[in-house]
Amino acid sequence: MKKELGSLRSWGFLMAGNLLYALALALFLTGNNIAAGGLAGIAVVLCSFLPLGVGILTLVMNIPILASAVVIKGWRYTIGTIVAAFLYSFTVEILDRMMPTLTSEPLVAAIFGGVLYGIGMTLLTVGNVSVGGTDLLCRLLNEKIPSLSVARLSLFIDGGIVVMAMLVFGNVEVGLYAIVTIFVCSTVADRVLLGIGRGSICLVVSGKDAKEIANPLMEKLGRAVTRWDSNGMYTGEERNVLMVAVRPREVFQVKTLLKELDPTAFVVVVPANELIGGHFGGSKIT
Repeated sequence: MKKELGSLRSWGFLMAGNLLYALALALFLTGNNIAAGGLAGIAVVLCSFLPLGVGILTLVMNIPILASAVVIKGWRYTIGTIVAAFLYSFTVEILDRMMPTLTSEPLVAAIFGGVLYGIGMTLLTVGNVSVGGTDLLCRLLNEKIPSLSVARLSLFIDGGIVVMAMLVFGNVEVGLYAIVTIFVCSTVADRVLLGIGRGSICLVVSGKDAKEIANPLMEKLGRAVTRWDSNGMYTGEERNVLMVAVRPREVFQVKTLLKELDPTAFVVVVPANELIGGHFGGSKIT
């Protein structure tokens, strides 16, 4: 049952991610000749002088990559990506034909296209699904050339696509707008992915009895407190180090309580990208 629910969840994220990718292309990018990397970026360039849509061109270019994945990784690894790639191309093709370009202002298109791309990328990442394309190509190349990281290969390929767009369209600004889209996309994806469980870690160094500080923190905030034994290397005195994980909005409450409990305490507040388990939910690391 859990396996079936996990599969449904992944397909739900795939459908939503595909829809946002397709909307980004149809509403903002294709009509403004913004080739923001990936196979879709190449397709945007090619469809300007070929009588084929972005979706069909993306699928045609995806076929040799998917075939290579079958040879290198096997059917079991690739079958889900093959289905996802066909679904992605179909969605892009249908929406690109049905939806109008919302703006002819390239900068606006680049920003909003990047936002939709970024959210779509986040959904595909959370769902642990792939639609093939240059992402899969980079992983396959990394298998053969381990010295080149996936990130570096992606940079080379996307950079090459942007340069190709500038040469084909004879317009440097087209490439600059594509760079804006890529930047916005990666920024949105990082913010959303790292912000889902974002929190703060408060480290409290105090010479007072640990329970006098920990108990009020636990009672007022409902957060667990962990104690470590330590010695101050400068003074040579024993100290307690208390660690409490909180949401960013709760940091002020921690500082207010500590003013009353131990005004001389040394406090370090460290940002945490994600808090998992305990009172924060998401007890299963995925």
